[in-house]
Amino acid sequence: MSDFLRSNQKLDEAISGADNFEAMREKMLQTLAAQGQVVRSRTDAYDVRVIPQSPAPPTPRLDDERRDCRPPNAERVLYLSGNSRIVISSADGEAALDLIEAQLRATLGNQR
Repeated sequence: MSDFLRSNQKLDEAISGADNFEAMREKMLQTLAAQGQVVRSRTDAYDVRVIPQSPAPPTPRLDDERRDCRPPNAERVLYLSGNSRIVISSADGEAALDLIEAQLRATLGNQR
C-alpha cells in the first residue's frame, strides 16, 4: 500500500469501539470501502487495494480574490523619509493616488 490514507471523523468513530485488532481492521475497511477509498477482494479478506484519490482543488487565497488585476494608469513616486522611495500606482487615476498618498503620509510621517 503505497498511498497514505488520512484519517477522518467517520473512520475514527468506526474504529473507536473495537476491542481487538481484527474488529478494528474490519470496521476500518468497511468505512473506507463505503467512502470509496479502498476496494476489497471478494475471494481474499486481506487483498485490499487503495483507490487513488484525485487531489482536492486548491482553495483560492483571500489575497488573490481582492487583488485588482487592472493595469495601472497612474503612478507616483514618494520620498517620505530620507532616501526611502515608495512607488504607488492605481488603476483609478490620480484621485486615487491622492488618497493613497494622504494615507501613507498620515501613517508614515509627513516628511518630504
